[in-house]
Amino acid sequence: MNRRCVLFVVLITVCCSAFAQTSALRDYVGLINQTYHPDIVSYFEKTRADLDKKGESDAAKGIELFLQGATGSGFVISDASGINYVVTNYHVIAQSYTLSITFERQDGFKKTYSGLKIIAADEETDLALLAFAQNDKPVDRGLAFLARPVEEGEDVYSAGFPGMGITTLWQFGRGMVSNAIARFPKSISDETLMGPFIQHTAQVDPGNSGGPLLVPQQNVPAGYAVAGVNTLSALWRQAANYAIPVNTTREFINAALNPASETWRAALDKRLSEFTGGLGANRAVYPHIAGFLSSACVGENAEYAMSELLEKAPRTVRQSFIDKCEDSVVGAMGYAVAWTIESNMRGQGAIKAAVKEISGSGEDYTVVFTINGKDISSGWIREYGAWRIRTFGEFAAGNKDFVAEKETKQKNKAALRTDSDFTVEAGYAYLFDKAPAALYVSIEYLRYMGAQAYFAGPDFWTIGAFIGYRGEFFPGNIGLMPYFFGGFDYQSDKDYEKFMDESGEPKGFPLAVMLKAGLKVTTAKVPGLFGGIGFQYNIMNLGFDDYDNRMKMALTITAGYAF
Repeated sequence: MNRRCVLFVVLITVCCSAFAQTSALRDYVGLINQTYHPDIVSYFEKTRADLDKKGESDAAKGIELFLQGATGSGFVISDASGINYVVTNYHVIAQSYTLSITFERQDGFKKTYSGLKIIAADEETDLALLAFAQNDKPVDRGLAFLARPVEEGEDVYSAGFPGMGITTLWQFGRGMVSNAIARFPKSISDETLMGPFIQHTAQVDPGNSGGPLLVPQQNVPAGYAVAGVNTLSALWRQAANYAIPVNTTREFINAALNPASETWRAALDKRLSEFTGGLGANRAVYPHIAGFLSSACVGENAEYAMSELLEKAPRTVRQSFIDKCEDSVVGAMGYAVAWTIESNMRGQGAIKAAVKEISGSGEDYTVVFTINGKDISSGWIREYGAWRIRTFGEFAAGNKDFVAEKETKQKNKAALRTDSDFTVEAGYAYLFDKAPAALYVSIEYLRYMGAQAYFAGPDFWTIGAFIGYRGEFFPGNIGLMPYFFGGFDYQSDKDYEKFMDESGEPKGFPLAVMLKAGLKVTTAKVPGLFGGIGFQYNIMNLGFDDYDNRMKMALTITAGYAF
């Protein structure tokens, strides 16, 4: 009886200890939330309002959820002096404007620490180290790191805040190490190996990024030691999750807290060399440029850059933007800003760039580049522990006049209807060598095809079809629509009776090959109404080659309406 009691007490003690350790982890592993740059928020709020007006409530709700900010996980560590820091993934904090971390106890009580500062971030290793504002100290001593490599088959645990619909929930998962040193290519097109990673089967879902991979260990805070930082999961694989090993994490943290003696200016010189070196590639370099942009540069220039990219960029660039959106919407906006920078400084062929002049001090420098023979000034600041572009030339300087001018042009364009899909017009026509006055009517569809007719009375009329192109230009509040078309005109003329054979059938078919060009002009005062002048020349008559009295040229003066 006494032996049973002792065993029961031991079991209760062990269970309570395990429960207490798991519960204590909540004091060390938190939910990281980032907010976006105010200009990005403003841009998406306007987009959401437009979607609401159009009745696209689902899309508008999606933007509302996006504006709540991206989330991930992170955990607290401490240095030798007891100062608390937060470790997470780079992709959790990339392009953030503000950062906070929230710890949630089992009873539902939440404690949020705002104003986290990025001490260092490394995109290559996907790690970031954050400091608490005002020396906040959530715990006396942070989680400990495991002092040895993990072994395959060893039990491991994941902790973090994956998403559940539109909310996030604490999750503590158990698994085992399935590959202690996993390496794999970056992508199908890039065979550069990534890693090593710890491959394991503990639960990792979207939102777990940046959380710790743990192993039980006595005499350390919460009873667990950090073996790695969870960073990604494999698609089309069952329970294949990956964590950055503890040795990689330690090296990153040590470098962040004990920076090399290299001065900031020396680091800037190195960074500029990397920047200019990448510009010389004989391919699109906007992904390279995007890696150097600060969050402020992206935020302040995103709206203008997005409109430029969607309006002017080649299809391959737009597809690259869409693909990037699947990874990060803000990262895709960085692509847009970078593409705007590239398109404004690229001439023919590769970009030739060199540093001409550097001035400044501390964390703020001005760098003048000579790019393809032209001097371009840029601002560089310290962000995420590295030098990044704050401004670049006039086209990435946060100039809101660019946005205002573009909005004005878009409103004028909408009012002018120069890009309308369907137009009708009618007016006077002078048919050279045929009739001094005729009625001309035409319809045009999709700006590059249409049909037309001339009526000079019962003795002569034509009907035809054309294909070509109609452009658009906007000098002030006027819309100019030059066009050039080619096509065929069937001509009905009583004089064709002279070209009948003995049976009364025509000897040919009266079809003319024609070219025409002209200009349509419209204003915003009466949206859709336009006037035009055009000239048509018939190159040849495919039917009656020896008939000289055919219609050869026509001048038209018309009025019309664009729908």
